[in-house]
Amino acid sequence: MPPSPVPITLYYVALFGALGLYLPYLSVYLTSVGLSEATATRVAAVGPVVNLFVPPLLGLLADARSARVWLLRGFSAAAALTFAGLWLAADNLVAIVVVMALFAVTRAPLVPLADATAHEHVRHHGGSYGRLRTWGSLGYLVVAKLGGTLYAETSIGAMVGATTAALALSVVFAWQMPAAVPRRDTASFAAWRDLLRERRLWLFLVAVAAGQMAGSSYDAALALHLRRLGEGEDFVGTVIAVGVAVETALIAVSGRLLAWLSAERGLALAFAAAALRWGLLAFATSRVMIVAQAPLHALTFGLYWVSATTLMREYAGPRLAAAGQGLLGAATAVGSIVGLWNAGQLLERGGGRLLFGVSAGVAALAAALATAHAIAFRQRAPLPHGGGDGPDA
Repeated sequence: MPPSPVPITLYYVALFGALGLYLPYLSVYLTSVGLSEATATRVAAVGPVVNLFVPPLLGLLADARSARVWLLRGFSAAAALTFAGLWLAADNLVAIVVVMALFAVTRAPLVPLADATAHEHVRHHGGSYGRLRTWGSLGYLVVAKLGGTLYAETSIGAMVGATTAALALSVVFAWQMPAAVPRRDTASFAAWRDLLRERRLWLFLVAVAAGQMAGSSYDAALALHLRRLGEGEDFVGTVIAVGVAVETALIAVSGRLLAWLSAERGLALAFAAAALRWGLLAFATSRVMIVAQAPLHALTFGLYWVSATTLMREYAGPRLAAAGQGLLGAATAVGSIVGLWNAGQLLERGGGRLLFGVSAGVAALAAALATAHAIAFRQRAPLPHGGGDGPDA
């Protein structure tokens, strides 16, 4: 009897629920303890710096030792413990940076390892990665909205306890996943070298980095931008909930969508939609206009992520499932570092119009790069390992 996918879906709910509790509100929390907007978004950039190295290296270790679930369990527990350290850090900038750096190390491999585990389950037992991953979006949707309401009615300081609790819950579900007995696969390192020689892969990764650079302004500064417009955390939660609701619906049918569209074309479409979305957000000042652009999140994140993870699976093959997703995480980290480092400064200099206007231009560049990749992906010879198993998103 095949193992149940339920622990994977519940893990996605808990992990992305934790992200929904802190990611949109972290900059607001940091400013509440005395940091400037520019400093707050730069502190948030500590995470992506770690993502440059930790996910690919741990992913390679996970593949070489068949230890994906074991590492997922250990790092999930460590993430819960380190995030709780924000209580002790209080308003001390050095302590906050140290805590966020430690949390970044422990949190960095979680999504790549979970995605690799989900793709592996689908490859062996059937089903759809998109349907599994949908539960993560549902968790983010519900919890981000509830978190905004909670923080509005209590204080933004409640973020630390709520996020720690959600991360602790993810540990419980990680231990419900079946874990293979660790074994050595020496061929993984040779396969890794072959993967890094693939030129199409680098065009894909550069496109992802550019797209993430543009999108990080939304993650880091949406709450700050809306606060400048006179809105509170509750409205931030509403905007996020609208976007993630539509994203969830798209991810649920992403298998059929990518079978028709293809992952490489889906990536280009997602970044083109991002250029439109950030351009609209740059000029949106009313509640109606701000909420109206939110459904584009289905394309700017939902289609982007299922397309990117599916493409990475095709490049990496089953032998490098975790290492490949880790490499994708490193590409997104490059974009996030640049985007987060500059988001607060752009916001302080020219408000949301400058910040999201720049993001729209960068997203247009990402769309052009992704289009060039889509052409190269189909025109050149098959991938060295034979590619993936077709869209299972």
